Amino acid sequence: MKTKIKLFFIGCFFLAANCISAQINTFPSSGNVGIGSGSPSAKTDIYLPSFASMQSGLRITSPFAFQYNSTIRTIFHLRTAGMQKGSYFSQFVVKTNGSVGVGVNYDDPILNNKKMVIADNNINKVDLNVRGFTLLDGLNASLLLGGTGNEAFGQWGIEYNEHGTVKGLNFWKPSGSNNFGNYYMFLADSGRVSIGLDPNEVNTFNNVTYNGDYKLYVGTGILTEKVKIALRSSEDWADYVFKEDYNLLSLNEVEKHIKENGHLPNVPSAEAVVASGIDVAKMDAKLLEKIEELTLYIIEQDKRLTRLEQENKDLKTKVLSNASKQ
Repeated sequence: MKTKIKLFFIGCFFLAANCISAQINTFPSSGNVGIGSGSPSAKTDIYLPSFASMQSGLRITSPFAFQYNSTIRTIFHLRTAGMQKGSYFSQFVVKTNGSVGVGVNYDDPILNNKKMVIADNNINKVDLNVRGFTLLDGLNASLLLGGTGNEAFGQWGIEYNEHGTVKGLNFWKPSGSNNFGNYYMFLADSGRVSIGLDPNEVNTFNNVTYNGDYKLYVGTGILTEKVKIALRSSEDWADYVFKEDYNLLSLNEVEKHIKENGHLPNVPSAEAVVASGIDVAKMDAKLLEKIEELTLYIIEQDKRLTRLEQENKDLKTKVLSNASKQ
């Protein structure tokens, strides 16, 4: 008898364990459908247990290719009923070609050649809000902007360019846009920025684009209404010309230097400027240096002229005095 009781309780234990671990499905003739749930609270309620051994909770498998006369147009489609009978608005759709649309109608031609489209046609709403990091990875991965004119790749592209020696973020114009081309602006990994210049190009003087220790390099030119340049020290300005110990060259020495070198003393030659450019602040200081030197020359010439005028006046007075005595 005791043996039978023991066998009974052992059997109940295994039955209870089997009931706990077994998949519970609910398929009523009406109401909610439950998969893995005995009390579904949604039209279709799928519950995945912690000990799940399946590969996927929900899977839809389509054939390698649909038959030519197949009328299927979407693999998955969420839609909202419209005000009129038989009208619907797509919320989320997965096409048979793998394209995904959010807020795009299932038969919109844009889903024929775009992998994912998000739109609501409301300029006052944000279509996509990403909280956290977003990584665009892969060869030539780009963020494309401004495709409102039916351009295949938009009007602007931003990509991480790692093809050349200088790597960085490239702002470019895609094929089919206005003024197709690369390197409209380039932000190098070093933090340097170039505008309208190929960061990997070497010019005729064998200088690379990022020649020198600067942060901004601009091709063609800059038009601005105002530029302010700051100096690190007062020693960088040309007031030293007026100090007592300044070595002001004589005009004969200046003339000799010009004949031998073809430019003013302490001023870079045209060749040096072409090869290395100029520092605007330093060049302004050099130009001021020459102006201040000219001022000193003029002051000296004025003193000499004053002395000559006085000597001439004294000489006239002496001549007239001698003439009156005769």
